[in-house]
Amino acid sequence: MLIVGGTGETGSWFARYFRDHGFDVCIWGPSGKFHVADALGVRYAHDLMSEVGESDIVVLSVPIDRTPEVARRIGPAMRSGSLLMDLTSLKVEPVRAMVESSHPDVEVLGAHPMFGPTMPSVRGQTVIITPVEGRWGRWSSYIREILERDGARVEVLTPEEHDRMMAVVQALTHFSYIAIGSTLRALNFDVSRSRRFMSPVYEVMLDFVGRILDQNPELYASIQMNPFAKDVRRAFIEECIRLSDSIERGDVEGFRRAMREAAEHFGDTHSALQRSDRIINQRARERE
Repeated sequence: MLIVGGTGETGSWFARYFRDHGFDVCIWGPSGKFHVADALGVRYAHDLMSEVGESDIVVLSVPIDRTPEVARRIGPAMRSGSLLMDLTSLKVEPVRAMVESSHPDVEVLGAHPMFGPTMPSVRGQTVIITPVEGRWGRWSSYIREILERDGARVEVLTPEEHDRMMAVVQALTHFSYIAIGSTLRALNFDVSRSRRFMSPVYEVMLDFVGRILDQNPELYASIQMNPFAKDVRRAFIEECIRLSDSIERGDVEGFRRAMREAAEHFGDTHSALQRSDRIINQRARERE
């Protein structure tokens, strides 16, 4: 197995993962950090294209905006019966590039691990795969088998279904948290001092805002480039303005009605309350 971008955090995580499952793992990164391979106990690809031609599986773990370009470079060199797969957060363009650039007898698998490299294992985590009709084979089946055997929940979507879903699951979630962080900055609000007076919900929210802000801005900007995210962001901003206008007009009933309608559409809000209570109670125990 060759992991292109294996010197990065996600690529390194999967290098360890597949190494521990018996793969002869080789990694490559544009910065030439061969010492990362030494630390991981895997090989470094000093000749990238030669390694591509010798690999059973090539995994692309590069920035989202570069994935199609890298796929078009790698795809033609893939050997018959091998697997070309990616680990990026968008699927339509990367999968199209992998399919179009590789021979029809090369397997193609889009994969999106819905967890970051700080997680200790795949157990309990979701991995979305976007198989391509006619390009599924033994290596694709083996990858899915390994993930499910280790306790991951594997979900299957088409590339377009994936990107439409991620426009809300990722793009909207990240956008709203980053917007809160940006608002705190605009207000010159003392975040550290506010922790002395916080409610449990505020504490959890603040930590999630900080979690997103602590990570790579390049990645989160790329996620916002999801072609379906524009309409989602626009709807979010319009709803924020609508709710704010209701309060400023003194239309409290309008605000209540909007909240009731949102709750009705959300469905089973009580279960969500119970699950969030468990998180809050766990946090309280940690403080004690």
